[in-house]
Amino acid sequence: MNLDWRRRSPARAWLLVRPGSPWDWLLVEGGVALRQGQGEPPANLQARVALIVPAEHCSHFQLPAPPGLKREEWPLLLEDRLLQSADEVVCGYMGREAGQVRLLVVARERLDDWRGQCADWGLTAERCWAEFQLLPAPEAGVAWWWRKQDGVSLLKGLSEDAGEHWLAWPEAMGEVLVEPWPQLRRLPLEGQWPTALAALDSLPGLFEQRRRRTLAGPTRQQCQLMAACLLLACTWGGVWAAQQWRQAQLWQAQVIAVTGEQAGPRQAAQALKRLREAGLQQQVRLRQLDDLQGRLHAWLSEHPGWRLQAVRFDGQRWHVRLEGEGATPPWREMASAVGAQVQVSGGESSPTVVFDLEVAA
Repeated sequence: MNLDWRRRSPARAWLLVRPGSPWDWLLVEGGVALRQGQGEPPANLQARVALIVPAEHCSHFQLPAPPGLKREEWPLLLEDRLLQSADEVVCGYMGREAGQVRLLVVARERLDDWRGQCADWGLTAERCWAEFQLLPAPEAGVAWWWRKQDGVSLLKGLSEDAGEHWLAWPEAMGEVLVEPWPQLRRLPLEGQWPTALAALDSLPGLFEQRRRRTLAGPTRQQCQLMAACLLLACTWGGVWAAQQWRQAQLWQAQVIAVTGEQAGPRQAAQALKRLREAGLQQQVRLRQLDDLQGRLHAWLSEHPGWRLQAVRFDGQRWHVRLEGEGATPPWREMASAVGAQVQVSGGESSPTVVFDLEVAA
């Protein structure tokens, strides 16, 4: 009989802390939930700490990015997609594939407040993860459906073209009708924390603060190596210049593909500006839509006699159809709150409502 005398190091536990009112925490060891609670975690848990960013406070992007992009340049990719300036957000890197980079964005001030609360409790977060990352990686054509206790569902799915999608959806809004969720087979999860967790030790960390090292002076061998590298850099200087010229031609071709033929750089810049303004207007409409959805969700929660029958958003107009009895929702008050116009048709028990967001955009 052969005996394996190799010493196996036991897996260390993770303490997951999630901001909220109040905060929630979960103690996990070996993928198994041991304890959970709210407020300040106990001081004797002996576990690594991970700060969990709630789904409603982060944005997930997957977009083309040139190679060699530096950490401080990540927010520049999102200038046309965010209303905040680059110094007001923090970007987390989630990976790169097929010329595209996946980024997670959170407001810098909010993240600093969460870290400050952890520090007040004597907790040092080794990792920072988004709430969606806690769900296991889905298979193609499948989506995890985490129905939380606060009335919001988190969906994490993988479409057949290998694109991963995240969605936070209020339960009061009814069935998810936007693509690609109707085509994905859902695996339900319930609870304040998901009953199935991803492998935490292998999750990529986000927003970790980089530690600075104090380096000693270079040795003689290191000086020789640096001299050789300098010589090699000079040798390849001409090649680099040629590559830069080709890259400039490629960028020019990409601008023409987006804006069309222009008389000069100034006209091309104006065309790009118009495209950027159109994208910004779309972001404003989406924020108006989020506000309207929240107001309707709150009203439906207070009026159980009404239920949502259908909802559709065409990029400018939000179409809603309800059915119920009693006092109808304050449609014009909702529209006025976000600067939109509203049209109501149909009977009082089954109204069809159209919010036009183009007016405020």
